[in-house]
Amino acid sequence: MSEPITLYRDGDELTIYAPSEVKRMMAEGWTLEPAESDGEVPFDLRENYVDESEFVNISEPAPKARRGRKPKATK
Repeated sequence: MSEPITLYRDGDELTIYAPSEVKRMMAEGWTLEPAESDGEVPFDLRENYVDESEFVNISEPAPKARRGRKPKATK
């Protein structure tokens, strides 16, 4: 026998022992974690927001690609 797995959906809780049955029920909308009852996110996205433009150096143009053969070495 496999370890028991508890699935949650719409306030219902169900414990299943067959992994194949767990996959089938998850395809039907069951989840491994219970839904939050109050609907709030446990963190604020604005606190973790990073403005990427301050890390990108836009003022420096990209170097031109050289075409053709490299010049021969001179003595």
